[in-house]
Amino acid sequence: MAITIQDQPYPWSPRGQKLMIVASSTNTGQDGFQYHVVVSNIVTGKTYSFFLSPAVDGRLYFDMQSLIQLRNLEQEYMHATIISTTFDDNSNAFNELAFNLSEYWIVGGVLTLNEGSTVYGENIAVVNGYYQVSNGYKPDANAGAVDVRYALSDIQSYMMSDRTPTTHQPPKRMGGFNENNVFIPVREEDYGMMFIPGNSNWLDNNDALQYRVILYDNTGDSHIGSFRSVAGYNVEGLGIYPANINDDDGYDIQPKNFPNWKFYYVQIKGTTGGRSKIYIFYNICEVGRCECIFENIRLGWVNSRSGWDYFNFNKRSEFTDEIDRKVYRRTLFNSSPTIFNKFDRGLYQRQNLAQRVLSVTSDFIQQGEFDLLRGLLVSNQVHWIHDDGTFTPVNIDDTAFTEKNTRDGKLYNVTLKVRMANEYWT
Repeated sequence: MAITIQDQPYPWSPRGQKLMIVASSTNTGQDGFQYHVVVSNIVTGKTYSFFLSPAVDGRLYFDMQSLIQLRNLEQEYMHATIISTTFDDNSNAFNELAFNLSEYWIVGGVLTLNEGSTVYGENIAVVNGYYQVSNGYKPDANAGAVDVRYALSDIQSYMMSDRTPTTHQPPKRMGGFNENNVFIPVREEDYGMMFIPGNSNWLDNNDALQYRVILYDNTGDSHIGSFRSVAGYNVEGLGIYPANINDDDGYDIQPKNFPNWKFYYVQIKGTTGGRSKIYIFYNICEVGRCECIFENIRLGWVNSRSGWDYFNFNKRSEFTDEIDRKVYRRTLFNSSPTIFNKFDRGLYQRQNLAQRVLSVTSDFIQQGEFDLLRGLLVSNQVHWIHDDGTFTPVNIDDTAFTEKNTRDGKLYNVTLKVRMANEYWT
């Protein structure tokens, strides 16, 4: 075969990186030689075709990243989902791409296909996440380091959340758990979804089969729930935040049945044991962090691992109404000898464009939470999630974010401006 594919993206690849196809050919010396690249979306049927000249070393270098336009699914009550749900529609959580390469060169003055030269790469699932340059070229989502891996293969593996053990630590220790666990402060009214890869179709090492809730009540006694099976979707959303569990009678352990519960935890299990870190959802009201004066503003956003993360801003919040008045000047003349009336308008407001901006303030936050909130600032999908499970689409106004990196023992709040994604109609 004249064309050899030397490199391509891994079968499961976040969109935010170089998605390179590298190939070589033994025929680059032919007159007017061109590589023909065809990239296809398997479900939508969209096909992209490119003719490219070889690089100076004769190889093809083609980055598919610019072809990926992903946004996570947005639909009413999505954060309040109570069953395992698929989020892998090709227009949402990921694109399944196929590609092939062919050789063309000029024969008799016409750019002509070299018959039999077409070669096919392996299909790729591109998910709506991103890496950083510091992660290196082509991190392995299946078997790479724990911070870039998506496969749930051992007890160090992360679900599709940017929260880590260093993001947040509770104000008091919880017996039997340590700094290797992921702690998430929640209210019982909080809705949210935790995403995971639900099968091994694209990640050979993924071994996510089941999970359960184990809750500790206000006396410290444990209550162990039954195992629930993972549904096996490519990208699967689990409703494991407190309000989701309370709404789902399929759970035999629900926070609402244990007044003043302390915390519960969830871990993905595989064929022979744990396949993720332990995620501990602890009741902030039980440790005296509930806010009774100000309305809680809960924001959710698409994170770097193509799932959703959440944060509660429970201090002062207030709206600012911004009004852009479209005004034009009218000559005072009424086409009569009276010239004008004293009640005529010289300045007309043709249209008032109104937007509402919500200023939100956090409680005192920890060092690791500055890192988490960086994901909120850079996300292009942000929701204001209400206690009834609905959400309002919003955008973050702030264009700069100061991350405190200090050991001075001081406590800091974060204040952000959140603009409603739709105008206030008048």
